[in-house]
Amino acid sequence: MEHVAAFMLLVGCSGDMSVCKEIPVPVAAYESVAECRQELPLQIRLSGTVDERVLGACKEVSEDVFQQSATVDWTVSRDGRLAINFDAEPSLVASR
Repeated sequence: MEHVAAFMLLVGCSGDMSVCKEIPVPVAAYESVAECRQELPLQIRLSGTVDERVLGACKEVSEDVFQQSATVDWTVSRDGRLAINFDAEPSLVASR
């Protein structure tokens, strides 16, 4: 069975949610979604951002994604929900 991990993302937004940006977190990878969600409120409080709204989410992800190149895409919905998607980049192998 493949080990599953979790990824935390924090985003700071303006009051009207028109401008949002990622906020660095000290630990982005967790062993479980439950552990990530438990840490989420604390990391939001400790973010030190001046943004009016801070959103956070934990996304379940296979451990393989942490070991290869991947793009993290995120969106904020009109009702203030943060959604995270991973796009794993294919591995390139050089051969002769």
